[in-house]
Amino acid sequence: MKVFFDTNVYVAEALLGRAAERMINATMANRWRIYSSDYVLDEVERVMARQLGFSRRLATLTKARVRRRSSLISAQPSRHAVPRDAKDSPILRAALACAADYLVTNDRHLLELHPYEGIQILSVDRYLRLIEEQGLLD
Repeated sequence: MKVFFDTNVYVAEALLGRAAERMINATMANRWRIYSSDYVLDEVERVMARQLGFSRRLATLTKARVRRRSSLISAQPSRHAVPRDAKDSPILRAALACAADYLVTNDRHLLELHPYEGIQILSVDRYLRLIEEQGLLD
């Protein structure tokens, strides 16, 4: 399986911990491929440092952690767009570029598109239930 986690998943993991961390660890432990993009990496750093006011060091460490645990994908400009929030389009395009089975997000504009071109767009809670139902969550 291929999974693309949206920025909000990584920010939640860094700040809130347990649920997002368990979800990402279970995904890795079961050898599902995790993909990310430069857009997500930059957004993680920007959101944590500028919007949420956390230290640049924590933002940089979180960005490095995402990079270590994922395969980077380059999303090319395409016809695919999120109609109600263009800033989410690079996330959708990256998930399409890696042929993700799951795009995990808590962004309502992306969730409204579920399913999209064969990608299951799931909330963090729904993805947690899915992997728990499959016996993949510790």
